[in-house]
Amino acid sequence: MQYEEIESYIRADRPDIWCKLYPLHRFYKDQITRITAENCVFLTCFEEAEQVAREVIAWVETQPDDLVSGFDLLSQSHAELKELRRITGRVFTRKANRLRRNLRRVIGLHPEHDEVQQDFDNARTASAKSFIIIPDAEHPERSLSAHDLRQFHLRKSYAVNLAIADGIHDLAVNFLNHAGLFLTLTLPGEYRNCSYEQAKTEISRRWKRVRRKARDRDILLLGMTALELHEDETPHYHIQLYVSPEHRTWAEEEILDAFPNECDRRNEAIKDIRDVARASRYTTKDHGKPETSLTFIGLRKDIKRRYRGVYEGKDTSALSEWRVSRARQLMKQKTSGGAVLLLLRGFADERLNRLSARHPDFHYAESDIQRLQTMFLHTLHFRVVKDFRETNTPRDSMISKAPKQENTVSHSGPVPTCLYKNQEGVRACGLPCECTGSRGQPPPHEKAKHCISLTSLREIFPAPVLLGRGAGGPFYQDFRRLRRSSSQPTSSRKAP
Repeated sequence: MQYEEIESYIRADRPDIWCKLYPLHRFYKDQITRITAENCVFLTCFEEAEQVAREVIAWVETQPDDLVSGFDLLSQSHAELKELRRITGRVFTRKANRLRRNLRRVIGLHPEHDEVQQDFDNARTASAKSFIIIPDAEHPERSLSAHDLRQFHLRKSYAVNLAIADGIHDLAVNFLNHAGLFLTLTLPGEYRNCSYEQAKTEISRRWKRVRRKARDRDILLLGMTALELHEDETPHYHIQLYVSPEHRTWAEEEILDAFPNECDRRNEAIKDIRDVARASRYTTKDHGKPETSLTFIGLRKDIKRRYRGVYEGKDTSALSEWRVSRARQLMKQKTSGGAVLLLLRGFADERLNRLSARHPDFHYAESDIQRLQTMFLHTLHFRVVKDFRETNTPRDSMISKAPKQENTVSHSGPVPTCLYKNQEGVRACGLPCECTGSRGQPPPHEKAKHCISLTSLREIFPAPVLLGRGAGGPFYQDFRRLRRSSSQPTSSRKAP
């Protein structure tokens, strides 16, 4: 049955309902009429159209006011919304998509069968492809359109998300010794028929309650969350969660308490992460789709902006130049692991960020292995070897660099140079220069003039303890390079 067959009855009996249905797209009117007719029990064929009209009127009266008042907006095409944006200066695309989504959830229509939504998306994509931003007169097929740039930014954002997720896994598993859990959390069946906004608010409230309880108990949670949509467009969570082994049981109990519908399928809702690359790809599989959001647990809210800013050399005022330089170098190597997040001070818990400070906070570095890993971080960051082990007396040694060799014209006599002790990049002995000051300290003695040697490095680092991926991790590779440079004669070293 089509809407044309019952429109006259609705207009005669309830003209106010007819006015509300008038701006609605013809496709949705026919879908509502068809679904209503399938649920009706007819006495005679003569009463069929009249009975369906009464049921449609009753259906409209039971719908939320915001949905009924949005019939006009959700029925407009992409061209009409562009004209509305030109007139009002406001963008209504996202609101129109949400109204169509709520209408589909009410009438039980699958997104792939929504002709209005499909036409809108196709028109939007065609408009973006036709809008050329960077033209190429000689090769028009190489011109960059708005659609190409959007896909480029999506790929770049996807790469940043994967890099940050890899850094979280590296720090949580290889440094903090946390256990990795992969969670799939859904809502009970009664939330299948509510609006998208109500379902999203409810599932977010439940997950925030778990995180709030962990914060109150001073339990560190790290990971990544992805809010996606079911086939019926009900939101659900995919979460990579890292928690300490002693708190794992508590975390699982709190999660099941917030999502009691997952108790029957506990083995499917909570799994161990065995392949982090596969888990990360599955979590981000819907990246770029509408209403799919990806956030991180235990990191700063602006971690994505800070990561991109350091990588691109923009907006780095919150960090020192030395941190920015070293973090960008590790990013270019693409094997940075958790060291980049520490150099960026990207964690919400400041006690983790202070592991990369000159005077680290050892709240999360209790064992000797973790203290040795912190020593490697300081070796890479400050170019200073600091012995943080509790068994030995702490000592600092400046990692010397070879003097820069330049092809310059020889002078007739020596040029006096004033240096300071512990000046970065300068050897403390063996240079034709004079030490006239020491940054507010008394003049150094001859015994204080020394440089790091391979023997002292072996005394401080008896074994390659890493913060990275095994013996080939970035920390170990840089450390081996330092050992080789310190073992070579000064005259044979190349200028950095």
